[in-house]
Amino acid sequence: MLHALWRARAVVRALVARELRSRYVGSSLGPVWSVLPPLAQLAVFTFVFALVLDVRFGATDHPFVLYLACGLFPWLAFQESLVRSATCLVDQSTLVKRVVFPIEVLPVALALAALVHQLIALALLLVLMALLGFPPTAALLALPALLAVQLVLTVGCGWIVATLHVYFRDTAQALGVLLPIGFYLTPIIYPARLVPPFLQPLLALNPLAALVEAYRALFLHGVVPWGAREAWLLAVSAGAFAMGAAVVGRARGELADLV
Repeated sequence: MLHALWRARAVVRALVARELRSRYVGSSLGPVWSVLPPLAQLAVFTFVFALVLDVRFGATDHPFVLYLACGLFPWLAFQESLVRSATCLVDQSTLVKRVVFPIEVLPVALALAALVHQLIALALLLVLMALLGFPPTAALLALPALLAVQLVLTVGCGWIVATLHVYFRDTAQALGVLLPIGFYLTPIIYPARLVPPFLQPLLALNPLAALVEAYRALFLHGVVPWGAREAWLLAVSAGAFAMGAAVVGRARGELADLV
């Protein structure tokens, strides 16, 4: 699969460029729309939890808005990629039915486009951190490695849901139910330490919990995280990628007839 993706890298680049351009065709604000939705959600959650509910997480040196942004932006990229990947094979049935077209690149292109939007949001986060008196540290040099792990996890899950949706057209609707639940089961708007002790083992199984905590370690604490939690994230990401590649490879011969 890695070899196939490398051979199709020009197709991936073209699809990512098309995805980014098509999103802003005819809009007045153009690329600004890539950051308005995450910033709007960030503002709403900050207003509700930090101002209205006056939530206190205990001793912390960072404003709630920074804590929230480090978890929210990666989650939104993951969510966007999964939701759009679920229907990408059906939506692009003309391409899928072409024998020479590498169908595996469709979820990859969507994951990369979502990552571009995340990078723009993270750049704004760095500006916000500087304005609030929290300048970036050298630990951010490890950000490309974390983005790569996130991409591997996202692509693997994208391949799985894209293939499942061809066979079971309820997959996209099921994601609409499961992803909001996953949002609240991931420590994005609350710290992991507030989860009751008997539920901590279940939280440790959530790879996205490890992902958002890794972002917080890089951006807020200035440390490069590496331990059992990060090793689990790496293992799950590699497993999802391998499983997704196997699922697409096994179903490839039938997909053109089913879409």
